[in-house]
Amino acid sequence: MLKKIKTSVFLIILSEILYWILNYLFSNNNSNFGDFTSGVLLGISVGIKLIGIILLLVCIVKYKDE
Repeated sequence: MLKKIKTSVFLIILSEILYWILNYLFSNNNSNFGDFTSGVLLGISVGIKLIGIILLLVCIVKYKDE
């Protein structure tokens, strides 16, 4: 149980780091490659955050049932 909570918190923190990198590196996109790369990073960041939040909610619901 604690391992799943640590994993979900790690995933949420990782997604925030990816989003920070996205804002820091690709703040002025002028090329198609920059737009593509920023879109991929944004998608990965949002996906990882959703997985982390869902895993955290599942752990909370299972803990509440016990």
